[in-house]
Amino acid sequence: MRLFCLEVKRILKSRRTLILLAVALFLAVIMAYLPISFESINRPGENGTVIELNGLDAIQFKREYRQQIYGEVTPEKVADALRTYQKYVQEYGTADDIPLDVYTENITAIRPLLDRLPEAFADPDTGIGADLMEIDPDVVEQSLYEQFASHLNDIMNLEQEDHPSAKEFATEKYSEVDKPFQIYPGLSRDAFDYIELYIFILSILCVAIAAPTFANEYQTGSDSIMRCTKNGRVKFAVTRILAAGCIFVVVFILGMVIHLSIINLAFGTECLKTSFQMLFSIINLPNINLGQLQVILVLAGLLSVLASISCTLFLSAKCRDSLSSLLISLAVMLLPTIIYTALGSSVWLSTILPSSGIGLQNNFLYQLYGFNFLYVGDMSFWTPYIILISAAIEIPVFGFLAIRSYCKHRVA
Repeated sequence: MRLFCLEVKRILKSRRTLILLAVALFLAVIMAYLPISFESINRPGENGTVIELNGLDAIQFKREYRQQIYGEVTPEKVADALRTYQKYVQEYGTADDIPLDVYTENITAIRPLLDRLPEAFADPDTGIGADLMEIDPDVVEQSLYEQFASHLNDIMNLEQEDHPSAKEFATEKYSEVDKPFQIYPGLSRDAFDYIELYIFILSILCVAIAAPTFANEYQTGSDSIMRCTKNGRVKFAVTRILAAGCIFVVVFILGMVIHLSIINLAFGTECLKTSFQMLFSIINLPNINLGQLQVILVLAGLLSVLASISCTLFLSAKCRDSLSSLLISLAVMLLPTIIYTALGSSVWLSTILPSSGIGLQNNFLYQLYGFNFLYVGDMSFWTPYIILISAAIEIPVFGFLAIRSYCKHRVA
């Protein structure tokens, strides 16, 4: 334990480490503020003036107007909202021609109930969303959730025509989703994008801190002395890995708590009860709400960050200087994003590398609400499962390889 505490102290005494940790916590606040600042809405003022609300004012205004639709997304509620929308569009010609005061008073509150309808009634052959004016409210009232399931079947026929096992998995998974859905509007998709972006930046900072762990001692020559001590080699390597891992876990959790606390307090914690399907896609497969989604993103992000750190420590034990270790580690960190951008989601390498759950287009959130599968013969595997299983395996594997590489290191 004394050796562990000394190693933690040694890491935290580094000026570079302290700067990077401070940056990580500072970005937790900045990245939480950005989606809040993006919120805006116009409301009518006195004498026909238009008042633009931004940030917290816009969020509060939307929350007050939309409380009437809080709760279950029943077919009757959606059908009534659609009839109201169609009535005013028919009266004024187009949605853009509806006066702001009329739109605010009659459409603003019910709009979140209608946002998913164009997708649900999309053309089964092309997947192009329907116009709200072309959707029959009576059909919505009679068979709303049946239409959701039908749309899922259409999408799977378009995207997974040659993979019956993928279609079977999606149908079975969707049947387990609780219905009717719940809606408590307010929390934006931007907020979740920034959660993933913050995890991505946080992982880069952690990799930068971990990269010199072993390589820097090789470079300065102090490692040769440490190897001759009583606790050298295996015990010393294990202690260094555990100390680094504990620091990164604490920093990650602290950063995410700060980030999510700001977001949830700004948008309102009641928004977390909204069904996943009502914010992203009506045919999303996970049976979760937005609060559970946040927990899943944090846990999946932590798992991927630890896998990336474990891989970085292995590379640090293999490289002879800290610069090489840092550059190679960052390259491996960014590789899944590069592969996904260049070759798409059908490449195994983009989902089995340590950092596959974090990134830009390939992050875990996008995989969770997407329909990306990988195939082995007639079997289909949903990419979120592959990402989580791969990361869980890689943490101990790369940890073991880091210890082994350190113990076998020889001074040139």
